[in-house]
Amino acid sequence: MIYPEQEMWFNYRKPRPLKRGAYYYAAANQVPIISCFVEIHDIRQKDNEQFYKTEYIMHVLKPIYPDNSKDIRENSLRMMETDYRQKREAYESAYGKKLYYEFGKDDIAGWISKDI
Repeated sequence: MIYPEQEMWFNYRKPRPLKRGAYYYAAANQVPIISCFVEIHDIRQKDNEQFYKTEYIMHVLKPIYPDNSKDIRENSLRMMETDYRQKREAYESAYGKKLYYEFGKDDIAGWISKDI
């Protein structure tokens, strides 16, 4: 299993802008990307002084296959763009709001913020 670079941020709800590495390897080896989005909800029970407990819902999205008529670069870019689109749509469906990247305290699931 390969995660796209910088995609695992602790309890961050938004899909991160993707990097091409994992998609390059998938295209080069003619294997699919299994697109996933993790929806995170707070449980109003403290885990520690900084965080509430959270629960996760894993959304397995449509697999993304390389196109044999395209070269590795074209495939990797197309696969990356498709994956990001699917994750953005899953985010907007799960949370009922448009995806934007201005940081808000609700972006970190479970965080007990002391005003940012």
